Order: sequence, then structure tokens, then C-alpha cells
Amino acid sequence: MSRLKNFSIITFILFLVGFIIQLGNESKLKELTQLNYTNDKNRFLNTNSKFSQVRVRDFMFYQCGDVKRIGGKKDFIANAPDELFRIDGAWYICLDSRAKPEKSKCNVLSLGVNHDMSFDEEMHSSFECRIFSFDPFVEAKKFKNLRDSDPSLKDSPILKVDDRWIFYRVGIIGQTNNTKDLSNLKIKDLISFDEILDLTKLRDKVIDVLKMDIEGPEKDVIKNLDMNYACKYIKAFVFETHVRSKFVDLVKLEKCFRLFWRHTRFREGNSRGPTGHLAGFQNSEDWALKMKNFHNELNLAEFMFTNGELYFVNINFI
Repeated sequence: MSRLKNFSIITFILFLVGFIIQLGNESKLKELTQLNYTNDKNRFLNTNSKFSQVRVRDFMFYQCGDVKRIGGKKDFIANAPDELFRIDGAWYICLDSRAKPEKSKCNVLSLGVNHDMSFDEEMHSSFECRIFSFDPFVEAKKFKNLRDSDPSLKDSPILKVDDRWIFYRVGIIGQTNNTKDLSNLKIKDLISFDEILDLTKLRDKVIDVLKMDIEGPEKDVIKNLDMNYACKYIKAFVFETHVRSKFVDLVKLEKCFRLFWRHTRFREGNSRGPTGHLAGFQNSEDWALKMKNFHNELNLAEFMFTNGELYFVNINFI
């Protein structure tokens, strides 16, 4: 009995020493761990506790009371079991308080359209927002038809759909060495976020939704994003990440943004269903996550937190 008691005491001491060492090893764990000790409002936390053990670090969360799915092809919408089920081409916005786009007074910057412009189209029709669509390599059918209708538009990087919608056949990159403007802009040019603000005349104007689906360069775009500017003018930032993106690349967004929705991608390839490409939890029998690609459980957890579609809302507009 005495030996058992001594063993218990020793075990507790070892646990306490290990915990203290873990706390002190901040330089190694700062990317993935945190002490959940903050004076921020409880609604922006992942837990109501003021202090919890060191754990894998997720983004700080905002519980949006009114989430709406925007976009998606009609047949995908028809096959979805509910209004929030993830479907291809759709994105989510938070309609709480001042975060909600104000009808006919909103701006949407859509970076990466590909062939599916349904999100841009619904924001244009339902909220009457001004839409600024960008894609350097692909023209959706609507844009292609517009170009083909007028020979003078053959080499134009800018297509005016109507008074509230413009398509730019250019893309975004983290930073550029050569300044681009209307005088020297060409189809397939890659320009910086600052140059996009000037090109669209959105500088110092509120962007209600910044949507970004650019197949990889998002890491460099976020790296070069001026957070003081973003916190003042961007209401919602929704984007897709890829394997190059890590938590440490994205955590700067917490200066003013909180995650309110997420769809993790568990597949390396594509898995399709009646609603388009499936997210992991929509078809759990068909996961293609290869465990050999992860060094340990923390690496796996980071992947689950950061890989896929991430939806952030600016708490300055809540």
C-alpha cells in the first residue's frame, strides 16, 4: 500500500514536471498549441473555460446565428438534404448584425471563379451587390459569350457584365515587381491585392465578402495581406486552402477575424456525388486520407483545422 502511494506521488510529480516543461517549450509549440487564457468575449472562444491544458490549437470561433449558403448549381441544390449541406460552387456567409451585406450597397470581391459563377450570380441577384469577379485562366460561359459578342473585346482583360458586375481576366498573387494598371494590364496577368483594390476602385471601401479560391497561391496572398487594412474594410473573408497552407500562415487573421464555418477536405483526389465534390464527413466510407503523409497526431490535427474551405467573419462588424 505504501509502495502504491509512493508510486502515485512520483507519477503526479513527473506529470507536473512534464507539464511545466511543455509550457516552457513555447518556441517549438507556438504554431500548434495555446494556453486558452484570454480576456476576449466568451462568444469568440472555443471554450467557456478561462484556462485549459495545452492542446492542439484551432482558430478562435464565432458562433454565427444566421449562416446562409450562397450559390451552387441547380441540380446540386435540388439534391442537397438541407439548406446548409455543402454543395459544389456554393459558399457560406454570416448574416448576423452588421456582418450582413446591405442590399444594393454591398461589394463582393470574388477571386477565382473557374466555370462556376453561381456564388457571384446569387450575390448579384439576391443582395444586388457590386460584383468584381477575377480569374486569369478560365472564362465561365456567361463571360465567354459576352466576349464573343463583340470583336473589340477579344483581348480585353476587363468585361463589363452590367452596371454592377465586372469580370477581370486576371488573377492575384502575393506580391509583384511590376506595377499594373489599366494602361498596361493584359489577359492572364497576376497582380497584387493592392493593385486589385486600385483597379476595382475598392480602396478604402468596405468589402462585404472577399472570396478566394485560387488553387494554391492563397498562402502568399495572406502573407502579404495588410491586417490593419483588412480589419477596417473586409467584413468576411472566405477561402479555400491547400496543402501548402499551415496554421502559422493563417493565424494572423485572428487580429480581427473569427472562424464561423469550415469544410475540411479529407481527400487527395476528387470524390463526386449528387451535390458535386464531397467534403469528408458527407461520405465517410470513401475517405482517402493517407496517414503516411503525417508525421504525428499534431500534424494530422493541423491538417484537419486548416485544409479545405475556411469561413471568417470580422468581429469589428459584429
